[in-house]
Amino acid sequence: MADLSSKTPQQLFSAWRDGDAAAGQAMAQRFSDWYYAVTAARLGDLNGRVPLQRACTRFQQGIVGVADAKSLSDWAHKIVADEVGMAGGRIAGGDFPNVLTAGRSPTEILREARGRLPNEQVRLLSHAYDSSFGIEQVTRECEAMGGYPYAVLKARADLKRVLRNDLGVAFTEVPDKPNLDSGPLPLYEAGRMTNPNEESGFEKWLLTNLGLCKDIAEFGVFALALRAGAFAGSSTPQSAIPTVIPPQPGPAPAAPATPARPAAPTPSSPAEDPFADPPERSSSGLLFAVVVGGLLLLLGVVVIALVAWKYLV
Repeated sequence: MADLSSKTPQQLFSAWRDGDAAAGQAMAQRFSDWYYAVTAARLGDLNGRVPLQRACTRFQQGIVGVADAKSLSDWAHKIVADEVGMAGGRIAGGDFPNVLTAGRSPTEILREARGRLPNEQVRLLSHAYDSSFGIEQVTRECEAMGGYPYAVLKARADLKRVLRNDLGVAFTEVPDKPNLDSGPLPLYEAGRMTNPNEESGFEKWLLTNLGLCKDIAEFGVFALALRAGAFAGSSTPQSAIPTVIPPQPGPAPAAPATPARPAAPTPSSPAEDPFADPPERSSSGLLFAVVVGGLLLLLGVVVIALVAWKYLV
């Protein structure tokens, strides 16, 4: 079997339309992971659960009506964008414990991590994720650290490595070195993409990059905590960091079931008609019934005769 993970969503869609059920399930999982990354980044893990499930349901119900692979990404993105919009749109940040943080405050974890990073990286991440600092200032701070966006991407990767190796956060995506193709990532996580077309274009591109999609999903609660000021100072007012009740540990959102492949309906077996004439018996079955009936009749006559003889004698 070919490695389905190497296929594009459009290739999976075409294979599914041709009858490949495995490709259909892989396609459903791909879009589910993508929807999770988008909703977690924009709304937070917990607040995004209902929009995520609604988006997955709408995808499953509507995919049979998608006519061609070219329109797949635009159609699917509109679904999740609509659900995020109905949930109130992108939030400004917050402190949202989840399963990945084992119910702990992401802000508290980040404050443990800050002492394990160089001060210039802490300051850079604090400013990069705080939209009150102009991007020009962030770019100037990057000049002595390799330039923008390299320095921000490296500081983010170094932070993830500290969180994983030193503080037990089970990240699966920690790049060894920054990938400049992911340059817009900090802008996206920080909510600095003010042009809706730029943001939607980046999200559609995420669909083609599974690693980055997972990276955004698992770092989402920490990105939101950074936006709320987790690195801004040791005494950030708690009132500036909205909290929610942490969800109970449980399984990650599952992919929607494999959508049914559109196909011509197949005739079902006709139901039994209770008023139909019984089927004709075969000649051998009829003969067997006659012989058995005769023997039973003869046996009855003998029994009656013996009983009558007993009472007559």
